[in-house]
Amino acid sequence: MTRPSIAVVVVLAAAASARAGTSNPHLVAIDSSRAYFEIDAATGAKTPLGTASASAGTTAGLAIGPSNVVYLTSTGNDSLYTLDLPTGTATLVGAYGDPAIVMHGLEYVPTTGTLYGASSHNGGLYVINQSTGAATLVGTSGLTSFTNLGWHAASGVMYATNSGTDSLYTMDLATGAATLVGPLGGPTNPNGLAFHPGLGALFLVDNTTDTLYAINVSTGAATPIGSTGTGNLLGLAYIDGQIPVELTGFTIE
Repeated sequence: MTRPSIAVVVVLAAAASARAGTSNPHLVAIDSSRAYFEIDAATGAKTPLGTASASAGTTAGLAIGPSNVVYLTSTGNDSLYTLDLPTGTATLVGAYGDPAIVMHGLEYVPTTGTLYGASSHNGGLYVINQSTGAATLVGTSGLTSFTNLGWHAASGVMYATNSGTDSLYTMDLATGAATLVGPLGGPTNPNGLAFHPGLGALFLVDNTTDTLYAINVSTGAATPIGSTGTGNLLGLAYIDGQIPVELTGFTIE
C-alpha cells in the first residue's frame, strides 16, 4: 500500500480540523454551465450551492476581490461579472473589449488591488478594470491553450497551470512571462487554482480526471486529494464568507 507524503497528510489533517471548527473557510468551484459548488478540501467532494444567472453565459474562472466580492469570467460573452453566492445573481461589470479574448484564468492580488486574467487566444496576461471590465494586455507568456491563475498569498507569487503542457509555472506580473516550475504529473486538463491560507496549500481542479489536487509549488507535482465527481469544473476560489450557513453547517464569523 502506498502511503501519502507527509505534506499531504498535513494538508488533509489541517482540512479536517478546519471543517470541525467554527470558522467558515470554503473552496468554491464553478463549471461551464454556471453551476457552482463548495469543494471539501479534505476529500474533494462537491456540494451544490446554486447556479449563476443565465445572462453570464458559459462560465470559467473565479476570483475573490476586496470585501469578498466574487468575480466571474464568462468565455461565452467575453465579459467580467460579479457573482452573489447566496442568490446566484451574476451582475455584468463589462466587456473585456476584445472579442478574441478567451479568459479562463482569473485572479485578484490583494497587495496591489489588481485583478488579472489569462487568455488562451494569445497566451496573454491582462489587468482587468474592476469597474468597467476592460482588459489591458500586460504581456504574453508563450503558452498556448487554457491558462489558469492562482495567487499564493503566503509567498507573494502568481502561479499558473496550462492545459496544453499539464505543468505548473510562475507568472511575472510585470511582463506576463511564464517560468516553468515542473510537470503536474497527474492532471490532464488542469483548471481552477486557489490558495487556501488556512492550510497553506495551493489546490487545483481537473475536469478530465474530476479530481481535487494539492500542488507542490517547489516541484509542480500534484497529489490527488479526492474525486470531485463527474462535471466540468473550470474555476476555483477560496472564500471565507457569503455562503448561506444552512448550506454548509458552518458559522460565518
